[in-house]
Amino acid sequence: MNKKFILDTPNYYTTYFIDNNPRPTIVVSPGGGYAYTSERESAPVADIFNSYGYHVVVVNYRETVNEAYPMPGKYLAEAINEISTDHHVSNIILMGFSAGGHNALEVCLHSNDYKLKYNIKMLILGYPVITADARYRHEGSFKNLLLNSFTDEKLLEYVSLEKHINEDAPDLFLWGTITDESVSVKNSWLLLEAYKKHNLNVEYHMFDMGGHGLSVCNEASAQGDIKKVNTYIAKWSQLAHEWIQLKLKKYNSI
Repeated sequence: MNKKFILDTPNYYTTYFIDNNPRPTIVVSPGGGYAYTSERESAPVADIFNSYGYHVVVVNYRETVNEAYPMPGKYLAEAINEISTDHHVSNIILMGFSAGGHNALEVCLHSNDYKLKYNIKMLILGYPVITADARYRHEGSFKNLLLNSFTDEKLLEYVSLEKHINEDAPDLFLWGTITDESVSVKNSWLLLEAYKKHNLNVEYHMFDMGGHGLSVCNEASAQGDIKKVNTYIAKWSQLAHEWIQLKLKKYNSI
């Protein structure tokens, strides 16, 4: 496990490499409402996906909370650019949770803005923040992201991601709970509708139980909150692993 700072700032990424061999690598953008980096969506996620045979990299993109949009995306994009040249990395799969899901998808959709050099083909999102629509948005995330520009309607439109899905959006594995008490499931539905509109590839799992911030649903990720331990919902990670393997076979055959 190694830690590397991004662009000479307090933001950093941590590598969880299994060995010295090239492997598909999952880059994780944890949640935290754009106010902090969620620990439950960091090392516990790396542990699970290491067990499936992937290298994992966790990006702490919000150590400088006084910086507004687009800085979180800039730090994530820079981390991806650096990681993509590492000899350990054969493919990159981007994964985001909650506000980290918004950050991950936004970087993919506005890749030119961030000078993203790697073409993300696979994206895994867990209970993501997606829309800036006042009816469904997670207000805290957008206030923390935009700071003094929160009332800028043009900017809110630009970061309302369901409105910017296009034919180049990555294949998507999406999951969440209909009972999410923090980020309305409508965020995922709007994203799903946008993917359908553009005939894009998406797999969606909506669980009928559980709240927000479940991560990998085990004791390590729950951090003492027994409500966040759920062996049934924990199956999402195995499903995501199988989805990745199918995608890799598809891409390697092209």
